[in-house]
Amino acid sequence: MIRTLRGQLLLWFGLPLCVLWGLSVWTHYQSASAAATQAYDRSLLASARTVAERLRVQQGRLEVDVPWVVLDSFERNMNDQLYYQVIAPDGHTLSGFDDLPSVPASTSLSPHYPALVHFYDARYRALPIRVAALWQPVSEAGFEGMALILVAETLTSREAFARRLLLTAIASQGALVLVALLLVALMLRRVLRPLRQLSGILMRRDGSDHSPLPAVIPWAEMQPLLSALNCYQARLQEMMARQARFSADASHQLRTPLTILKTQVSLALKSRDPAHRQESLQGMRSTLDDTIALTDRLLQLSRLRAHQQNRPPQQRLDLVVLAQEACLLRMTQARSRQIDLGYEGDEQYWIQGDALLLAELLANLLDNALKYSPVAGIVTVSVTNGHCVVEDSGPGIARDQQQHAMAAFHRLTHEEPVAGSGLGLALVKDITAWHGTQPILSRSPTLGGLRVTIDFSAQALPPPAMPHVSASPVCAGAEKPSHPTA
Repeated sequence: MIRTLRGQLLLWFGLPLCVLWGLSVWTHYQSASAAATQAYDRSLLASARTVAERLRVQQGRLEVDVPWVVLDSFERNMNDQLYYQVIAPDGHTLSGFDDLPSVPASTSLSPHYPALVHFYDARYRALPIRVAALWQPVSEAGFEGMALILVAETLTSREAFARRLLLTAIASQGALVLVALLLVALMLRRVLRPLRQLSGILMRRDGSDHSPLPAVIPWAEMQPLLSALNCYQARLQEMMARQARFSADASHQLRTPLTILKTQVSLALKSRDPAHRQESLQGMRSTLDDTIALTDRLLQLSRLRAHQQNRPPQQRLDLVVLAQEACLLRMTQARSRQIDLGYEGDEQYWIQGDALLLAELLANLLDNALKYSPVAGIVTVSVTNGHCVVEDSGPGIARDQQQHAMAAFHRLTHEEPVAGSGLGLALVKDITAWHGTQPILSRSPTLGGLRVTIDFSAQALPPPAMPHVSASPVCAGAEKPSHPTA
C-alpha cells in the first residue's frame, strides 16, 4: 500500500488518466480505422465502376474487356494485390478470377453510396481481403440483366495505415498523460515545500520553545492545520507551566515539613526514653497531618488552574444551600473549639456556577475563619442579595497586608502560630476569578475579625417555577449560640 501523499495523489490522478488514455486511444483508432475503411472502400468501388464501364453486348452476348493497364492504375504505389471477377446474369464468369468468395447472404447493400454495392471481408488464398460487389444493370441490344462485378484487395495497406494511426494516437495521448502527471508531480512538490519547511522548523525547535509557528504555509486550505498546531502549542505551554509551577510549589513547600519529619524520626530512633519517643511520634503525626493537608491544597490549586483552562458547563445552584451545607460539614470542628458557627440571611438565592468549586471556596473560607478565631469565638456565614459574606472574631488582616494574603504560600504573622499552608485564600481568589468576581477583604464591623465578601449578583438567576424547599437551618457552636436560626 502506498503510504506517501505524493504516491497517493499520483495514483488517484495517474490511474484514471491511464484509463482515459486507453479509452481515447481505442476510440481514436476505431474512428480512424472506420474512416480509412471508407476511403479504401471508395477506391474499390471506383475500380468496380471502371470495370463495369467495360461491359459490352456483342451479337447478343455480354462481354467485358478489362486490360491490365486499367487495374494497374489502382495498384500503382500500393502494397496490396488486386483481384476482380465479372459474373454474367446467368452466373458464369466473364473475366477475372472465378474462385473469389461470393457475397454472403447476410450482407446488405452499402448505404453510403448511390450504387448497388456490397462490401464484405473474406479470405482468399490464405490472405484476408476486402471485397466490393457491384451490381451493374445491362440493357443493350435486346439484352437485359444484372451483371455482378467483384473487386477485392488484400489488407496490407489498410493495416499499415491503421497501425500508423494507432501509434500516432498512442504517442499523442501518452504525451498528454505524461505531461499531466509531470505537472501534478511539480504541483505536489510546490505544495509540499511549505510542509517540509514547517517540519524542518519543528525538528530544529528546542523543546522549551512553545512560541506560535510562523505562517510558512500560504494555502488557505492548510491554515486550519497551522492554527490547530498553534492552539495545541499554547495548550501544551499552559499545561507545562502548570506542571512546572506545581513542581516548584511542591518542592518549595514540602522541603521544610519533610526535613522536620526526618529530624523527628532520628530523635525517636535515638531516644531510649518512652516519653520522649512518644512525644516524637506525636510530633511526627502532627507533621504528617500538616504535610497531607499541604499536599491536598497543592493538588486542589493545580486542578483549579487546569479547570480554568477547560471549563465544564455551569449549573443552576442555590448559593444559600451551598453555604448552609458548608456550615454543617464544619460543625464538629467548630464545637471542638466552642466556636459559635452559624448562617443568617436569605432563604434562597439562585446563581449560575460550578458546585464543586463553590463548595471548595466556602470550605477554605470557613477553615481559615475557624482556624484563626479564638476559643469560644464566633464565625458567621451570610448570603444577602447575592453577597456571600464570611466573617470571624479572629485577629483579622491589616489593610496593608490584604493583597499579599491572597498570594499562594503567603503566611501572616500572628501572636499565636497557626498551622497552615498559605493556600486557602489563593484558592478563593482563583475560584472567584473563574466565576467572574473577586473576594474583598475587610475588618468585620460586628465581630472585629476578618470579613470576606464575594459578590455573586452578576451570576444571579430567577427562582424556579416550582417552590424551593431550603436546606435544614444551621446554627451551631457554643452551648449558648448567638445566631438566629436560619
